[in-house]
Amino acid sequence: MALSLVLNHPALFAGCLFLLLAATLEFGFRLATASRLSADDARREQVAASRDALGVLLSLLLGFTLAMALPRYDLSRQLVIEEADAIATAGTRAEILPPPYRENVRELLVRYVAARLEFSSTGISREALNDSEAHTNELQSKLWAQAQAVALANPTPITALFLQSLNELFDLSEKRLAALENRIPGTIWVMLVALSMVTCLMFGFASRSRFWLVSIVTPLMVAVVMGLIADLDSPRNGFIRTDLSSLERLERDLTAQKPPPAPSPTLQSEPGHR
Repeated sequence: MALSLVLNHPALFAGCLFLLLAATLEFGFRLATASRLSADDARREQVAASRDALGVLLSLLLGFTLAMALPRYDLSRQLVIEEADAIATAGTRAEILPPPYRENVRELLVRYVAARLEFSSTGISREALNDSEAHTNELQSKLWAQAQAVALANPTPITALFLQSLNELFDLSEKRLAALENRIPGTIWVMLVALSMVTCLMFGFASRSRFWLVSIVTPLMVAVVMGLIADLDSPRNGFIRTDLSSLERLERDLTAQKPPPAPSPTLQSEPGHR
């Protein structure tokens, strides 16, 4: 639970990890000084070989973890675009529904886009997320009630297409929630932090003398990379956010959209004309 809370704040996570790794490297150097490792070349060569092997292993695991986080971020961004397209399609098909269903659905879709934007910008609060989901489900129920009513009153192929677009719209809301909950497992984070600590310990243990550049750069680079991975894995609360431009444009378009003008009355035929 504590690890998940820290991971939701990537900058804080990277800062705490840097301090932890720098302290671990310093501890390794002091441990080597106390054990007089620098006086034994054979033992020092073994420690250096172990340090290099751990550095390569850590680099590979960080690369694999970054490869896990990138598709998750891309999926979240793609689902936002697909949801905006689905809502736009439902709105377009709703325009050919008979009144008063057309006006009711148009109003509900405007409110639905606002609810989805609220869901996208809620942050990491579970309570706020649950409230946003409840609001979305309420609007989905109202939209489906309108669809049922128009299907019973006017069962045409156009109505069937509108129902199909609503189904896709509802499915995408669940896919976005599942993508939000699909995070890098905590076990992997624990393994990465532990391996980083062991690697920095060996870096300090293999040092003949304290050099500030190594003491800072090595922990800093590891912390920056892991902070970047955590940022990609939490696109709601870090520096890297999911782009909501498609939903924002759709909200403006639906809000600015005016109802179509009423059809003009049929002109009466003039006398003497057929």
